[in-house]
Amino acid sequence: MESCFQGELSLSGLSVIIPAWNEESRLGRTLERFLPALESRSDPFEVLVVVDGVRDRTAEVARAYAARGVRVLEFHHKLGKGGAILAGFREARYEYVGYLDADGPIPPSEMHRIVDHLKEVDCVVASRWARGARVLRHEPLFNRVAGRLWNVLVQGVLFLPLKDTQCGAKFMRRSVLLPALRAVALTNRAFDVDVLYHIRKQGRSIRELPVTWEHDPETRMPIGKAIPIMFLSLVGVRVMNTPLGQRVPKTWVDWFLEEFGST
Repeated sequence: MESCFQGELSLSGLSVIIPAWNEESRLGRTLERFLPALESRSDPFEVLVVVDGVRDRTAEVARAYAARGVRVLEFHHKLGKGGAILAGFREARYEYVGYLDADGPIPPSEMHRIVDHLKEVDCVVASRWARGARVLRHEPLFNRVAGRLWNVLVQGVLFLPLKDTQCGAKFMRRSVLLPALRAVALTNRAFDVDVLYHIRKQGRSIRELPVTWEHDPETRMPIGKAIPIMFLSLVGVRVMNTPLGQRVPKTWVDWFLEEFGST
């Protein structure tokens, strides 16, 4: 999939993208936690809050922080989590770029620790399951079991040697990211593995970093509904990146992406 991005050159600094769908109640708390940490460093930064298809005051909450480096990208239709992050990538200015879930699942200090590792590698993935990680509040048991099974599938189908691809905090070099994104087709919750797969396919380095993480009980992830769609998306990524995938009619690909790619 061909994507259009603003400018190939990146400035020195950090762009943090937060996808925010109906996050009026949580977004302010997250910004209040992370902005002081970003402001404490001398490096330039921006926070891009991507608001898509909301029915609440998420955009107004984000705009209240405009004087502190927060920009709002607002769309009247729902883009999906991956679509919202992709929109943020298009507008990001700085060489170090990444995304956080709107509930801020990791402490601000962990965000800086992740970003600091970009001096050594191309992409850093926060992990709840790598050795040394600390989970302050666990997800429900069903979510944990589903997450582990998902990771087995990711390793088996895409051969990604990662223990946790869905933690909700990933940072990378924009100069590495942009070429990979030209091949990324998914905009749903399997977007993460599509991005990581193509970064690794380019021969770029990915580091999984254990972090301190806390589940937010207000999280609205419909995991039961998402499981079959994410599985089909995973298989789709694998098939489309094999010689067989080159023979799949474009109409089939378009149908698949319309039905599952952004759900």
